[in-house]
Amino acid sequence: MISNKDIQRHIPKAMDAIEKVGIAKGNRIEKVHEGYINSLGANIIQSGLLPTLIFYNKEKRELWLKALYYMWCESEPQDLNVPTAIIRELINKKGGKLSEITLNPEDEKRILEYAVALKLAARTFVFEESKEGRGGE
Repeated sequence: MISNKDIQRHIPKAMDAIEKVGIAKGNRIEKVHEGYINSLGANIIQSGLLPTLIFYNKEKRELWLKALYYMWCESEPQDLNVPTAIIRELINKKGGKLSEITLNPEDEKRILEYAVALKLAARTFVFEESKEGRGGE
């Protein structure tokens, strides 16, 4: 079971992750990211971790994958330009075989805690429509 205490402990690192991976620009986040982060945890529960991570591995959604990877690493990751790094990490942890990807409950709980912490941390920023979303104004 996910505990509020554990999630609260992750929020400072989640705020750092949001800034370091480029989701936030100053204190602002493009509105499109609100939907991405709001559905991340639910997608993991409904579809499973690996399908969700693969779905998030494109376009602007990959920034959330990078944020998860940032949080997964014990220290600040050397290379955040690899959006598939967390997927590789999970595959390598299981011996390199996709067919054997079944995270232990603790790892899955940890990723869900990170997703919730990212969602809560994102609320400390201002969501705004991108200039592209307003007809280029």
